[in-house]
Amino acid sequence: MPNRAGDRVTGRVERGVFVVEAVGDIDSDDGDSFAPLWDEAGALGLAVTVVDLSHVDFGDSGLLNALLGGRARHQREGRSFVVAGPLSGPVVRLFSITGTQEYFDFADSLDDALK
Repeated sequence: MPNRAGDRVTGRVERGVFVVEAVGDIDSDDGDSFAPLWDEAGALGLAVTVVDLSHVDFGDSGLLNALLGGRARHQREGRSFVVAGPLSGPVVRLFSITGTQEYFDFADSLDDALK
């Protein structure tokens, strides 16, 4: 099935870390766009995946569900999962309102996460 989010959700290896970058508004229709990237991260077997949300303007339950699923998978596989910012106000509110910020390791920036 094609990735409806197109190039708004992409993955790459950078400094030995798998980086998932999301851009723009990520809503419930885009949540499935992350699953192939979790598969790719698992296949590569890298110790850390960083999800860069610094370019996400808005995220809803689809984004949150994808992140929770990715985190759970990484935990089962014994790999680290980090969310990098800086986060936009709406994304901060998504984590805050749902009480899920405690489930994630956050980095202030992608560069900080890759150190």
